[in-house]
Amino acid sequence: MKSFHKDIMILQTWFSPAFPTGAFSYSHGLESAIQDNLINDEGSLKNWIAVLLSYGSGRNDGLFLKAAYEGVTEVNALCLALCGSKERLRETTELGQAFSRAVRAGYGVKLPDRTAYPVAVGVTAKQLNLDLALTLQSYLQAFASNLISVGVRAIPIGQQAGQDCLIGLYPIIEKITKTIKSESLNELGSATFVSDLMAIKHENSVPRIYRT
Repeated sequence: MKSFHKDIMILQTWFSPAFPTGAFSYSHGLESAIQDNLINDEGSLKNWIAVLLSYGSGRNDGLFLKAAYEGVTEVNALCLALCGSKERLRETTELGQAFSRAVRAGYGVKLPDRTAYPVAVGVTAKQLNLDLALTLQSYLQAFASNLISVGVRAIPIGQQAGQDCLIGLYPIIEKITKTIKSESLNELGSATFVSDLMAIKHENSVPRIYRT
């Protein structure tokens, strides 16, 4: 019977703020949404992230991760092609490159250049024989946690409010993980147009703190 202890340690390392991807410097368009007062408290932050996880980029990232884990061909090209804006493309490629460098040095895993972030995670998890469901859940929790950290700083809300927000998202993360396990790339899609517009708007935002 497979032990998950090592898997958990590896995944906690990958999605820790100490792992050299620099994920904390990307807001995924959230900075623009806060500047436009679309997000101004814990409740609106939680709802924004919940929608991304259920119907937007968070869910799609999970599908790309699963497809990469399962060895689906051309998944990386599709992931890059479906980025909704210049900054979304920049975000996934820069995070993917940073992740690839780190796992190449730490685990001996070799990945092609310009690998999208969820694809890089999926391929590496498969090569290290990590549990797919645990990898998906950890990735989605890290996705939510990173956006919450942006909200804590930029709205701002207190750190306890940020933790309450994340705890409130646990059921959604668990549900989406289970759903993605039984889905394929045929289920790709998004209904988060405002989030996409905020990512586009952020390209010309001055001043700004985050890269995207």
